[in-house]
Amino acid sequence: MSKRTPQTRRASSPRWLPLLLIAAVVLGVAALIGYQLWTNRPAATVAAVDYPTGLTPDGYPYKGNPEAKIVIEEYSDFQCPACARYAREVGLRLDEKYVKPGKVYYIFRYFPFLGPESFRAAEAAACAAEQGKFWEYEHMVFANQRGENLGWFSDDRLIGFATRVGLDRGMFENCLLSGKYRDFVRSATEAGRQRGVRATPTVFINGEKIEGLYDVTFYETYIDTLLRQGQ
Repeated sequence: MSKRTPQTRRASSPRWLPLLLIAAVVLGVAALIGYQLWTNRPAATVAAVDYPTGLTPDGYPYKGNPEAKIVIEEYSDFQCPACARYAREVGLRLDEKYVKPGKVYYIFRYFPFLGPESFRAAEAAACAAEQGKFWEYEHMVFANQRGENLGWFSDDRLIGFATRVGLDRGMFENCLLSGKYRDFVRSATEAGRQRGVRATPTVFINGEKIEGLYDVTFYETYIDTLLRQGQ
């Protein structure tokens, strides 16, 4: 009598596996489309600056009263997320409370240390400053960060930001593509290093260095104390 051997079962995938794979592909495509829409959506708009602005004798953008007793110097990198937060959460508050009333003289100093796109954005901002719209351009660039050195701050996009804040496109494009402020930005970065700047944002208030980002109340308390002391 012969022995019966069990019939070997054929291996098979669960019936739901193909559906799961299809769902994963669909979600992946949707995520990719969403990312493309996010990174290519129109740049945010910013309001016009309504306080005194200009350039310092050594070529840096300023705002506020040059005769104010409180001088704030900001070292910043346009790709730095903390710098964007500083501009949004601290800078706008300081503008309303101290810059507009003439209590503070505020200077922006370029410190593009995070890579080539930081350097290029700094050059672009210097070109915007040439047309008297540095602060509008600064707000625009910070409002449209998309990561570091990923190709987002291309020349075309930096030129596009310029048109959105009302700059003369031809003048701006010629300025940026000519590298007019390349040496200036390079020397500004080196000057920051010589002053002990290591990261951004770094702020000097009447010469005292404050490194890193703090809550806005920290800066307000510091400035209010100096104002009470008559400094």
